[in-house]
Amino acid sequence: MTPKRIAEYIQSVPPLPETLKKSLEALEKGELAGAAKTAAADPAMIQYLKQIVNSAAYGFRNELKDASQIFSALGIERAKQLLYAYMVSSLAPKKWAYFTIDREGFRKFQRDLMRKWEEIVRHEKADEKYLSAAAIMSAGLVVADAIFGDHASDVALLRESGDYDLDTILQRVSRLSFDRLVATIAKKWEVDEDVVRLVSLAFGKEECPPQERLCRLARMLHLLLFYELSRPLMMDAGANAFIGFNPEFSEPVLEEFQEIVGIE
Repeated sequence: MTPKRIAEYIQSVPPLPETLKKSLEALEKGELAGAAKTAAADPAMIQYLKQIVNSAAYGFRNELKDASQIFSALGIERAKQLLYAYMVSSLAPKKWAYFTIDREGFRKFQRDLMRKWEEIVRHEKADEKYLSAAAIMSAGLVVADAIFGDHASDVALLRESGDYDLDTILQRVSRLSFDRLVATIAKKWEVDEDVVRLVSLAFGKEECPPQERLCRLARMLHLLLFYELSRPLMMDAGANAFIGFNPEFSEPVLEEFQEIVGIE
């Protein structure tokens, strides 16, 4: 868990595969058909997208069977979000080492996080480019599992000595933090700078004026992350210990967040 080993892990994170990169570039140009045609060359990517969009969470009336149908139904920014989610899913281990979760459980977490985030972005009438923030945020769990997987017993001892979340432990032993690590990966994947900034703010560590649009979105994303990490699946996996919840950071948008996601 040394800074050197963590740096080596971050360096080992691959850049965007050529097919995914070209598909994203086509989306940036507004070329849905071109993006779909490019993506169709990657069967694993299309299989992932089909599994996500045909789930109950997305609620499409008819099954989406190929890349053209998927991209047409999603639109540009939702398609971008799912391409980044696919990249995160590809980075995730086949067998998780620290969190007791499997591939399907993680994908369910991704789906639920992204769908709720879509509702929030639309409610806030924010630029849809921010949809990708939820997909990038999910990379934090993958990074945490990679860093702490071989040190589960040491982490358990540290957590017994105090109510520490994994981010606090990471900072104490390495002076690094998950917000910085996730931002580094996002930049490697050429994510929009504003989206990277939003993800960093959503960890709830920086002063952020509530009246600023990006800060308001960051508070919503912070709350949403903890809402999803508090579900039984993620609680049982130990994922709710990922980062610390900041109630003061979240308070300005708490009531509206509860209304959006349907918490009574």
